[in-house]
Amino acid sequence: MVVHLNEQKVSTLKEAAVIADEFVLTHKTVFVQKHEVTTREPPPRKDPSSPRRTFASRTERECFYCHKLGHVVVECPALKRKNQSPKGVGLIKTIHAKRGDQSEGVDPCFKPFLLDGTVSLTGKPEDEKPIRILRDTGGSRSVILSDVLPLSDHSSCHGSILIQGVEMGYVDAPLHYVHIKSKLVNGIFSVAVRPSLPIKGVQFILGNDIAGGKVQSVPEVTHDPTSNLKSNDLATCFPSVFPACVLTRAQTRRKAAEIDLADSSLALATDDWQTLIDLKSGSKDTIEKWKDLHLSQLDLPVTRESLIAAQKSDPSLTKCFTSLSETGNKKASYFLEDGVLMRKWTAHPSLTADVEGSCSDDCDWSTTYQIVVPLEYRPYVVSLAHEHPLSGHLGVTKTYNKILNHFFWPGLKADVVEFCRTCQTCQIAGKPNQTVPIAPLHPIPVLGEPFERVIVDCVGPLPKTKNGNQFLLTALCTSTCFPEAVPLRRITAPLVIKVLTKFCTTFGLPKVVQTDQGTNFLSKLFKQVMQTLGIKHVVSSAYHPESQGALECWHQTLKATLQKYCLDTGKEWDEGVPLMVFAMREAKQESLGFSPNELVFGHSVRGPLKLLKEQFLSTDHVVKTNVLDYVSQFRERLHKARLAAAEALSSAQGKMKSWYDKKAVPRSFNPGDKVLVLLPTASSALSARFCGPYQVDKKVNDTDYVIKTPDRKRKTRLCHLNMLKSFHSRADSLCGPADTSVASLPEQISSPETLLLNSSSGLRSSLDEDGLKLCDASYQSARMLNSEVLSQLSTYLFHLTREQQLDIERLVNIHLKLFGDMPSHTTVIEHDIDVGNAVPIKQHAYRVNMAKREMINKEVDYLLKHGLVIPSYSPWSSPCLVTPKSDGTPRFCTDFRKVNAVTVPDSFPLPRIEDCIDSVGSAAYVSKLDLLKGYWQVPLTERASEISAFVTPDHFLQYTVMAFGMRNAPATFQRLMSTVLSGVANCNVYLDDVVIYSSNWSGHVDT
Repeated sequence: MVVHLNEQKVSTLKEAAVIADEFVLTHKTVFVQKHEVTTREPPPRKDPSSPRRTFASRTERECFYCHKLGHVVVECPALKRKNQSPKGVGLIKTIHAKRGDQSEGVDPCFKPFLLDGTVSLTGKPEDEKPIRILRDTGGSRSVILSDVLPLSDHSSCHGSILIQGVEMGYVDAPLHYVHIKSKLVNGIFSVAVRPSLPIKGVQFILGNDIAGGKVQSVPEVTHDPTSNLKSNDLATCFPSVFPACVLTRAQTRRKAAEIDLADSSLALATDDWQTLIDLKSGSKDTIEKWKDLHLSQLDLPVTRESLIAAQKSDPSLTKCFTSLSETGNKKASYFLEDGVLMRKWTAHPSLTADVEGSCSDDCDWSTTYQIVVPLEYRPYVVSLAHEHPLSGHLGVTKTYNKILNHFFWPGLKADVVEFCRTCQTCQIAGKPNQTVPIAPLHPIPVLGEPFERVIVDCVGPLPKTKNGNQFLLTALCTSTCFPEAVPLRRITAPLVIKVLTKFCTTFGLPKVVQTDQGTNFLSKLFKQVMQTLGIKHVVSSAYHPESQGALECWHQTLKATLQKYCLDTGKEWDEGVPLMVFAMREAKQESLGFSPNELVFGHSVRGPLKLLKEQFLSTDHVVKTNVLDYVSQFRERLHKARLAAAEALSSAQGKMKSWYDKKAVPRSFNPGDKVLVLLPTASSALSARFCGPYQVDKKVNDTDYVIKTPDRKRKTRLCHLNMLKSFHSRADSLCGPADTSVASLPEQISSPETLLLNSSSGLRSSLDEDGLKLCDASYQSARMLNSEVLSQLSTYLFHLTREQQLDIERLVNIHLKLFGDMPSHTTVIEHDIDVGNAVPIKQHAYRVNMAKREMINKEVDYLLKHGLVIPSYSPWSSPCLVTPKSDGTPRFCTDFRKVNAVTVPDSFPLPRIEDCIDSVGSAAYVSKLDLLKGYWQVPLTERASEISAFVTPDHFLQYTVMAFGMRNAPATFQRLMSTVLSGVANCNVYLDDVVIYSSNWSGHVDT
């Protein structure tokens, strides 16, 4: 009716009454009252076998809503009163009158237990809301009104509790995290949420779970089953709440794989870890994992005072303290800042030199100030830069550069290299581009007697055939490549022994049977049968199929032929095994040059092609020979065939080994060495990774080792060398003091790319403090001090035997005058510069910064001191410059480009590098001699000396010896070396490099 009145759009109440009366008259059926419907009992069924269906009388019926007798739920008056609640019509709205007995105030009896407080979701002061708190000493759970805070899924605990009141009923209340501040408690807690509370004027009921006095835990119902709840105790206390349920294995795995991101974010945002653990015990493991990344662990466990004391007591920092600047200027290499020893390091000296004088230290972005770390704190710094989860186990260079930006100590580079090299995680994981070098190939021994050595293996499971076969037992003679394959239903040890017995009775008992490490081949029964038959059982390396490469290759061919047979004929694969085996026995082997049938039977068996040939010839003539002639010819033919097959196989194996060994590296281990083994993972047999470290038990041969694996099912395992790599153990004194004598501590050093570590000799360079080439002008890396090398000559001859070392030392002592620290002058030849009628060329000195100018002056002083240059009055002049070498150190050179343009060329040829390499050939001993400043040992003519004049910003000089950069200098020097060493055998010369090669040691020393 209301809809009808709205559709008519009445404007007055009178019109509405008239239309309403008309609607009632035309829709009488809508307003007909419901009459009670009586039911009759159904007539009894005639079938006596079926039970009689009875109906309860009307007086015995119970309402499902109010549970009273005499009516059903359709006629329930209580339900009708509930559904007939007043509704608003149009602009009229219904209101509920308040009951007079209700009061907004709090009962005075609760005043001793009332207190004020604030609640919030974030804990921030601006989000706090004041509330009235009632301390309920009889309540086991704290409850808050739902309209106090804007609760959401972000604050939800994803669980609920069951609250029981005095009416002994249970009410489900969701749990939320809330920040509470009051006189009794402060912090973040999980509280139950209800739309109303029994005490008016109170927004929060504080129970014993927060305020204390908690006697028994409140049952907490989570949305998903959890295995960490004490369900047995709770089920005993609340049998009506907790039903009997089972947590399946699949649910357990899913629960273990889940990570609650809300827990992790709360863990990182909260400082009180224990509070969060108490709130939700299920997230304790997650919080412990994230707790490992707490920022407090990134702090160095040392105070400023203890750091200063450790620096002063560290003997390895004595040289650093002695190099402190007296004025305390930070431009020095080492300085003190509030008592802490610091170091100034410049990563790019060239940039610093270019901006020197024009920019202050604040704008010099290439300068770094480092803390000099004493000995006791170095392992922690290196570990933090490499092993911490925020460091990522990076390589040597990245780890070194990371430390160098903040810390330094003498020997830093060597310590980082050793730390990264001995890191167990890095050794096990390895690098994608760094594979374990393969061992040299050891081919199977060339031909012996047929069936002297047999390789046995199993193939399958294959598709099951009608006969039930799904496996293949294969055997191969290594000398003749004669194969055998037998289909089997199972490959148990008794069945395998049965087939091998039949094979041995046909072809004879072999001396050696080689198998893999299958359980059927390693059984006690198989071992006992092998011992009874006098057969040696050899087991191949685990997870190294190359050990049985000949049989594995034949498996590949057999599977391909069987697949083609099944596609061609449509039959089962086990029916085609004899046919395919016959075809492969008849085919010629590429490595042998003969077919297996020819090497076993001495003739080619009668096959399809031979049958066709006989039909084409259609002759019945048979050559008759006596038995003796046949046996003699047979033996001779078989002997020649085996010799030819052995030669062909040896040649094929030689080619295979030469190609395989191109990337092979000879390696070996001793018993007791620690190694990492490439083994399959526990989760999948098809994925493998390095495990260990394990200890080498014994060496079986050049490629196989027995490894102790105490943490696995097999306590020992036979492994191939390609599956092993060395494990480097970390020494206790890893970051020990460096045995260095710091001659000078410069203000600037080169970049980390110039780091050099003398790993071959195991010694750290004595010319620097960390393997870092120094850019100090007083240090000339181009000058070799032979006296220093000769004083430690034995350390450079560690790769030779003791007798060979004595021969070298004796030879050097005889010719000791040839190994001076300064180059001598030859009298064999002089270098001349022919410029024809060219006009003298005069050039001005290049403009350089002050740092390079100082380097040039020091180099010029060195040349003047040793008589290599003299003051000049020549009309010629060429400029000089300083260029960096490949190792980053400066090189002083003269720019002779314009002089070379007018110089007449010298066409003396240089030897070809390829010819020099070919002449060395297969020499057993090769030695290389490098001349000390070879060009400076050739004097200049008077004319050439004037033309070689050069100019610097502070000097005008001319060379007395042949300088670097002159046009015909290589030709002159090669002519000199060829003239001096022309009669020496087994000697090649390319400029200042002399190579001596010999096939034996005595001839090498004599040369």
